Amino acid sequence: MFTDILVALKENQPHQPLLELAKKVAPSPARVHLVTLVRVGTDDDELQRLRRTERSLGQLVESLAAEGYDASYEAGIVAVSAAVDLVRIAGTREVELMVIGLAKRTRVGKALMGSDAQRILLSADCPVLVKQLHGM
Repeated sequence: MFTDILVALKENQPHQPLLELAKKVAPSPARVHLVTLVRVGTDDDELQRLRRTERSLGQLVESLAAEGYDASYEAGIVAVSAAVDLVRIAGTREVELMVIGLAKRTRVGKALMGSDAQRILLSADCPVLVKQLHGM
């Protein structure tokens, strides 16, 4: 079992499957650090989206704390790439495990845009647990 994990949450993907998976591999009173990175350049104002994300993460942290977890969160703007930033955050926090979601994408989409999940899997210093999120 793990005692210190990072859960990477995307803005527009379901959070509950990743949180449930994290709870299975890191039972209370484990440290759970939730991270969401907001991408720049969408229609919405980035600061407004960042504040909404922070409120949402705050509520998730309160829920985890009520279950006995030592929970915290971090929300920020993507600096380099989501994968690079998440690996850096995991390394800085010295987590034992990362939990990430995998959205279904076409081969062409992966070839053109790359895959953050693949980059994380190849460069993270800790084990990475991946949950398929398509169809949710």
